[in-house]
Amino acid sequence: MNLTRWKSPPGSSPGSELLDFAYKPLRGENSIRLVKIKPGTGHTGIAIDLIDSFVPLLGQRTHQEYDALSYTWGEGLQSKSITCNGRRFHVTEALREALRYFRDPIHDVILWIDQISICQKWTLERNKQVKMMGDIFSGARKVLVWLGGHYDDSRKGMQLADQLLRVCRGQGLTTLDRTQLRRYGMPEVGNTKWKALEGVLLRPWFYRTWVVQEVVLNANVELTLGDDVARCSITWDELEDVVSLLEGPAPRDWQLDLTMSAWRLPFSRINRIRKRHQRAMMRRTNGAIAEMEGSTALFEEPESNDNDEYIHGQDDLDLLELLLMSRDLGATDPLDKIYALLGLAEHNINPNYDASPEQLFNEFALHIIGDVTSLVPGSARGAKISAAEAAVRKALVLLSCAGTPNQERHVPSWTPDWTADLTAKPLVFDRGYCAGGDTFEIDWDFETGLQLCGRLVDTVRRAGSVHLRYDPNLEGAALIEEWWQEACGIAQYRSSRFPSRNRAFRAMCRDLKINDQGYYHPDGVDSTERPTPRRRRSLLDETDLSLSTSIENPRQTLTLGPTRGRVLFSTTTGYIGLAPHGTVEGDLIYVVLGANVPFVLRPLTGHDFTLIGEAYVQGIMRGEFMEMQHTDTADDIYIR
Repeated sequence: MNLTRWKSPPGSSPGSELLDFAYKPLRGENSIRLVKIKPGTGHTGIAIDLIDSFVPLLGQRTHQEYDALSYTWGEGLQSKSITCNGRRFHVTEALREALRYFRDPIHDVILWIDQISICQKWTLERNKQVKMMGDIFSGARKVLVWLGGHYDDSRKGMQLADQLLRVCRGQGLTTLDRTQLRRYGMPEVGNTKWKALEGVLLRPWFYRTWVVQEVVLNANVELTLGDDVARCSITWDELEDVVSLLEGPAPRDWQLDLTMSAWRLPFSRINRIRKRHQRAMMRRTNGAIAEMEGSTALFEEPESNDNDEYIHGQDDLDLLELLLMSRDLGATDPLDKIYALLGLAEHNINPNYDASPEQLFNEFALHIIGDVTSLVPGSARGAKISAAEAAVRKALVLLSCAGTPNQERHVPSWTPDWTADLTAKPLVFDRGYCAGGDTFEIDWDFETGLQLCGRLVDTVRRAGSVHLRYDPNLEGAALIEEWWQEACGIAQYRSSRFPSRNRAFRAMCRDLKINDQGYYHPDGVDSTERPTPRRRRSLLDETDLSLSTSIENPRQTLTLGPTRGRVLFSTTTGYIGLAPHGTVEGDLIYVVLGANVPFVLRPLTGHDFTLIGEAYVQGIMRGEFMEMQHTDTADDIYIR
């Protein structure tokens, strides 16, 4: 028998230390590095090589086929060692786990992995590669999503997902009611399998901003998790079918998903964006074919929902819209709140990781304002613009996301801080409001700030202080009761001073669909004071709203209700309404010309103000205040 002596690779002899890997500059403008994972099994050391490649330009073929890895970096440092081109390379524990999962016992595996493919220490390279990220993910054969190893009974959860998928595909179902579970051999709601599946669908990966672009731009997405004992995978389209059974049909009201939905999984929000993008791509393909062949499109377009397009009126995704949809998704680097979405929308922003988040957020806000001011001829400062213009609409949406209660960073009060969650669902998306008329005036100057025109409605006399917000650690019903008692006290005080207006509070509650206990019911209440259920709750919830004997639903009120993040206020002359939490006596209520909702402004000096946020003022939301004015004059308002 012949024995072949095994030779250690250079630098790996006992007692020797591997040298650290050093990057070489990329060769061209569209160059990328691919990761070749060498064969291996079990817990043997992981070895990779870096391959120079490129993202193909129009008309080019890719140099090397690859899959793109989408995963969560995790909180840990790059403290785990692998071998790259024969040298030591440090990665996070989460990535090392993924590399071990995806490597093959026999064949090389080619992936693009941001943590390795980009030299994270070279800012210029990072800027260029992040700008190309959309092309990198759309050019991959498929996107491999790594959800992590098995924990929290995830095996049971994936078994249930497989069972749901078989029912969906085999029975042709698009929705599944809990009364049908036994018929299809499903476990009853409350079974540990449901909790295990929920744990999988709420893993950290689903809450990353980067994943939106990564899964939207590629038609082939495969989600994976597991270990050497049990490996599980499901495609994005298969998971879409599973979630449809869990949650029922997607609501037609796009606005429900703008900030935070009380019921829907983060998957559903990302998938909604994915569907919009696919419709836009289909429309472009149809248009191109029709233009080339002079014929009708070959592909049938899905029916569009007018409520979906609240900024553009089309399926094309807008960067501001994407920021709204992903606002409560996380990013380790705050700059990635915007940079992670650049591949999905038209923009003129170049990634710059030397900038501060404050600089980037302000730059983006100025782009939105600049689109409006560009509509005004250069010599016509202060000219009126139609409030129906799409650019004006976007500027008003921008202001609705700003204000001091929505900010944690030091940015102007009219600039949204995209790292902070919205404290309240914006009122601007209710198309029934038209408080400020149909013409808009705006300007911006480095010295004076954002300039608007508006009319003073009144001064806040009293304002509540109870912060109505969703917190799993708080007793929701008790918080709503405290808020409601405070609101009733303010309303009674106001009625004692203005008896002729004592119906305004009840009228406001009726208009905003708030019952006489402070609970929000989106479809209102009938004569028996019972709600008409808007939609059933997810099968992952152990209780069903539509079967409940109680009309009070704290979670719905604390997440989707108009009182969330707002307090009741009354003014000096008797107006009543809702204002952002933090509004105080002495704040001013202004109707900004062209804005569909009033704003709360805090006086600084002269005509300078701090923006607090949107307000609901009973009796003026449909232009009544503007109609009462007998003059066309308006005040200049400078927002700092």
